[in-house]
Amino acid sequence: MPDVNWAEWREEFPGLKKTTYLNTVSLGQLSKRSRAAVDQFLDLWTEHGASAWYAYWLKELDLARQEFARLIGASPAEVALMPNISSALAAVGSSLDFSRRNRVVSCALDFPTLTHHWLAKRGQGVEAHILPTSDSVQVSLTAFDDAVDDRTALIATCRVYFTSGYIQDVAGLAEIAHKKGALLLVDDYQGTGQVPIDVKATGVDMLVSGGLKWLIGGPGIAYLYVREDLISKLEPTVTGWFSHARQFDFDPGTVEFRSDARRFEAGTPSVPSVYAGRAGLEIINQIGAENVRKRTAMLTQNLVGRLREAGFKLRVPLDPERHSGITIVEAEDPMGITRALAERRIIVDKRPGAVRISPYFYNTLEENEIIVEALREIVGVRK
Repeated sequence: MPDVNWAEWREEFPGLKKTTYLNTVSLGQLSKRSRAAVDQFLDLWTEHGASAWYAYWLKELDLARQEFARLIGASPAEVALMPNISSALAAVGSSLDFSRRNRVVSCALDFPTLTHHWLAKRGQGVEAHILPTSDSVQVSLTAFDDAVDDRTALIATCRVYFTSGYIQDVAGLAEIAHKKGALLLVDDYQGTGQVPIDVKATGVDMLVSGGLKWLIGGPGIAYLYVREDLISKLEPTVTGWFSHARQFDFDPGTVEFRSDARRFEAGTPSVPSVYAGRAGLEIINQIGAENVRKRTAMLTQNLVGRLREAGFKLRVPLDPERHSGITIVEAEDPMGITRALAERRIIVDKRPGAVRISPYFYNTLEENEIIVEALREIVGVRK
């Protein structure tokens, strides 16, 4: 394991003293740093009023773009700040020309936000092709390869599946898309922070992510990456004054997009969310995404081993290299189990037919033991 003082980092998250928290895939823990950042925003608002925009807040937006760009191997000019993934998809989706290529390929394991966006465009001639899964864990590269043809505009899929924890081969997906003349959009909300990614090395064209989960930045902040040479070719029709090249001219008669990814930013951002989000990004970048991955993978594989030894049926990848920090335990009464765990101050989440457990770098081996023993007592499973 890397030489990181994990116990010291654990102290950064006071909520961990209140519960056995194993639900980062739903919401990351609040750090002291993010709380202090939001307090700083409020102090600046109190002291400066509207002038805080020019003296501090616009600069904070730039710093957030820089931190996210650093994390994914991009340049700040390729990053836009968004309020959520739906807004990012709306900006991108409104920029693409579907007149010649109208097919978007996704899969049944993708998060519904992603597939719903393209399904809703059926009235505009977009064909949303959703690949099935045979095992509820993964969809093969071969299936994507077979589905992508000269009518395909886009592969739009998640790097990490939220109901199996499987990590897709995005470099392989990029190769499939590009050889057929299509683009690759990756929804990385379930992956960024816990599983390292280099958008340049993998060939990703567009990527969306957000602060809610593994980036420990809370709700209200999302990120959109668009490859630099692609930006100038895309003009969103879902737009606003922050996307204008001469924003503070307040010209109502012209639309002139910024030359960088900020052209996809529409309206006024949620500045307190940007402050909290940047603080979370700083923590991940300070520890290092590779170190976070090693720590989380160790905790996850320890959890998997304990659960299997206790006799639980899991829905996870067999290859540890393809397993993220999401572990799915099949269950007949997931709601009842999660409620019983919550009564013991053990916080996890449920999905159809399963309990979902997600340890992160700030968790411990002892917490794995606590939840497995609690599950054995609640469910009564024995080896």
